[in-house]
Amino acid sequence: MLTVLSVGARAACEPGPEIVTNPGRHGPYYHLCLGLRAAMVDFGSSDRETHAGGQFEVRVERDSFPVAAPACRGAIILRMPWTALQKRAYEAKVSAKRRLLARIRALEESREALLPVAIELNPYMRVLSRGPAVIELTGCNVFFRHADGGYVDHLQPWMRVP
Repeated sequence: MLTVLSVGARAACEPGPEIVTNPGRHGPYYHLCLGLRAAMVDFGSSDRETHAGGQFEVRVERDSFPVAAPACRGAIILRMPWTALQKRAYEAKVSAKRRLLARIRALEESREALLPVAIELNPYMRVLSRGPAVIELTGCNVFFRHADGGYVDHLQPWMRVP
């Protein structure tokens, strides 16, 4: 039986190989819904708790990551960016990051579970083809999708909420 651990009350994104391109202020952003499973995560080298501003890192086995990373010799480092204290809804955003890390850590106990997470492939990547998007990582780092200091759990274009 497959258990899906959703980030909210619903599965935020549907895991799959499709890379979604969204417009951004400084050019296109490339996003992917990664279906995290326990076998993909190096729990011993990943953070157990969030740091200042909700930052944390999860190490994903390179061979299980769906985007080629020819320059990377070790794990892919999946990073949650920092949230500045002055950001609107700071506590809620950092709390959401803590909950996400707790769900990732829970995969260790639920070996068959799947946790969909939204990933931002920029900036350490190269576009090999635009239609459909084919990307290659130029380093070993990717980020959880984020905007305005918070984790974005979907692949649709992001718009600031007033």
